[in-house]
Amino acid sequence: MENTEQTPKSLAKVKSSKWRDSIRKLYAGLEKIARAEEYKIDVETLESITNDFENFFKNGHKKSKQTVHSQDKFRLLFGNEILDGTFTDQHRAISLLDKREDSPINGDTLLLRAMSINVEKESEQEKTLGKIIQILVTKCPELIVFAKDNAGYKGITPVHLAILKEDIDILSTMARTLHGINEVRLSKEQIQGICAVGPVFQNTVMMSGTPLGVAALKFNKEVFAVVLQHFASGLDVTNDKGDNIVHSLIKYAYLQPDKLDAVLEMLTFVLHGKFFTTDRIFEEKNWEIRKQARQLLMMTNKEKLNPLQLAAKRQQFGIFEKIMRSEDYHSRESGDGLFNEEVYDITEIETLDLEEDAEENEEEHIKHEQHESVLEYLVHHQTNNAFLFAEFMPVKEVIREKWKSYKWWFNGWFVIHIIVMVLLSVAAVYRSKLTGPVSRNNTAEFAYVVTRNAFVTGVSIVGLLLGLSCLAMEISRILISRFQFQASSNAMKRLLRHFSAPYSNFIFRIYFILFSLLLITDCVIAAIDASGSLSGYENYCLIFAVIVGWYLMMFFLQTFKAFSMFTVLIQKAVIDMLKFALVMAFFLVAFSVAMYMIMQGADTEDDDFNEFSTTMLKMLTIMLGIGDLGILFQARHPYLAIFVFVLFVLLTTILLLNALIAMMSNSCTDLMNNYGGILASKLHCRLQKLSVILFLEGFFPRCICKEVGVKKGKYRYDNNKWVCNKQRRIWARSSVRDHGGTETEKSPDQLHLPHQTQAQSIVSSIMQQLNPKIKEINSKGNSISPEISTTTTFDQSLQQSLNTTRSLGITNISKCDVCQQSDVKAEETEVVVEESDK
Repeated sequence: MENTEQTPKSLAKVKSSKWRDSIRKLYAGLEKIARAEEYKIDVETLESITNDFENFFKNGHKKSKQTVHSQDKFRLLFGNEILDGTFTDQHRAISLLDKREDSPINGDTLLLRAMSINVEKESEQEKTLGKIIQILVTKCPELIVFAKDNAGYKGITPVHLAILKEDIDILSTMARTLHGINEVRLSKEQIQGICAVGPVFQNTVMMSGTPLGVAALKFNKEVFAVVLQHFASGLDVTNDKGDNIVHSLIKYAYLQPDKLDAVLEMLTFVLHGKFFTTDRIFEEKNWEIRKQARQLLMMTNKEKLNPLQLAAKRQQFGIFEKIMRSEDYHSRESGDGLFNEEVYDITEIETLDLEEDAEENEEEHIKHEQHESVLEYLVHHQTNNAFLFAEFMPVKEVIREKWKSYKWWFNGWFVIHIIVMVLLSVAAVYRSKLTGPVSRNNTAEFAYVVTRNAFVTGVSIVGLLLGLSCLAMEISRILISRFQFQASSNAMKRLLRHFSAPYSNFIFRIYFILFSLLLITDCVIAAIDASGSLSGYENYCLIFAVIVGWYLMMFFLQTFKAFSMFTVLIQKAVIDMLKFALVMAFFLVAFSVAMYMIMQGADTEDDDFNEFSTTMLKMLTIMLGIGDLGILFQARHPYLAIFVFVLFVLLTTILLLNALIAMMSNSCTDLMNNYGGILASKLHCRLQKLSVILFLEGFFPRCICKEVGVKKGKYRYDNNKWVCNKQRRIWARSSVRDHGGTETEKSPDQLHLPHQTQAQSIVSSIMQQLNPKIKEINSKGNSISPEISTTTTFDQSLQQSLNTTRSLGITNISKCDVCQQSDVKAEETEVVVEESDK
């Protein structure tokens, strides 16, 4: 009885062992195809390998009595014993003389291994691989979506490989096979939820992880349409980082700047739903797909960044501009064809958070991770890229509106700082005067002492108050924590980025803290010294406080156009100097040690080379051309001393100093290059103003901070759902445009026309509307009236007009005679969905 119970188990073990050997033999066959020249395989061998696959997968997808046995056999394909194992020479079926090492399978399924093999096109190996892949896909569909579990390549599937190869035939075969599979056997969640997450895929086209994202990064529109139809739940699929396909495109453009044009083209293809023309099946889901396309621009990843914020953070201005021009952020409305109104959603540009809870509780809402402003990223950009963002009209106007409000506070602070520094300098001069000669023990008696002289005491108290206010400013900045932007998760990288960014005020914050500590310490110690409890203090803190305080004048001068270039240049030069000083220190130490050794025992009364510290100072003065060189001839080996000195001068004075000059010259040239016909000094000044705005808003209470635009409820996607009345910040720009001319967008600070010229332009535009012949005459005379733009915030009437629901469908305009003659037809329909506030 016991033997009869064990016999079926033993038979099953034997059968499983044979199946495993057969599977390893299949892996060995794929290795032979991959190394055809090494194994010297012929057509017969290829046919034999194909037959092995056909025999193993026989009746794999048919309903028969062997189906149960086939399923048991197929389960072994996914077992750890196979995927984590190896195959040997026994499975390769080669001679004992041609011995080879065992080959690891590394977690690859047969289909994944077969699709990973690269062979010559139109070769016998390619034909054989095609047959094998066809067998694997049709006979065992589970292989299609089975993900590799290897640490480095975790999550990759044959679907990903088919997308990488841009093989539409294999993708279509996979799709047809999966379509006919019972959901019990392979659910939709398994098919649509595959995502590659291995670290090897970072910074490659596989970085998106999802099949739809990989197809987008391959820029193949046909493949994208096939994947969207069969292997994705919709356009809004995300990877393990919460990135959708737009996030992935932005990151890829940052890593591959030369692919920016292809990224922009693919972004247009996705957002405008142009894949509708590639497959008619999408026409049935027209509205749903278009809604998902809009949703892509509103979704946030796990960093709480939507695509607009990510584009600004990764310095992708082309993508940033495209998103800002989309219907989700920009709409253009015209009532009579003459007066044009542009409306921008500037919620992500505005530095201040916008939350309904903050209004209801009448308390300031402090931002943590839900809102990072585009302007916060801008000060960390390099110069050329920062110019692009700073000249973009909504960004430019937000900076201008804020500066109009803050400049009075800033200029007042500037005047106070000048007065305090003048008083501090005068007091420092008085406090340095002695009552008599210095005593033998090197102690001095000062004529004007704090607490004994009214003037120096008063100035010290003023300095103490100024220092305390600066410290209070920094403490409030930390407590408010309004700006949370972190360029990197590493603290050292963030610190270096702050120092290297030309528009960051981080270095000035350090100076203000140092200045305040010096003033406070000086006042306290000077008062203690005057009381007799401490002696020997000779105004050391005041010396450095005066230096730092006057240097802080650069902080206030940076907002003036005439000085903005110098502040940026000095900051860049300081970075160059630090690099130079590090290299110079190495040479100085090396040659100081050499010269110290050479000058020992020299026949001279000069003691400059008696100590190593004085030797370094002497070498530094010699490098600068200061000092007597005759002492070198008094060394015990004068020729050696002269040789070392000449070598030192060649490497430092001639080579390093000229390299420093070249670096500074290059930095200056980069900063002075104009952009788009606009003076570099003007753009530098605008970015410096932005830097000051962020500096002030860092510690200003919310009631003082300037908010640009007005709040308005809009139909938006937020927190994984559509919200009908999501509060957003809206800003409008009204303009008078020439109906037939070219439209130019200039803000008031760029366009300065006399009042008479503006009136004539408006009258000319109106007359052209009434009589088209006037327009023809003007066009023949090449005199097109320029657009007169006026950037305004909302008044009550404009806000009421925006709060009404308007739908603008530009498909066929027939009311305007000029449009009829011009045969104006818009290619796309702009829909502005706005909920009225009640």
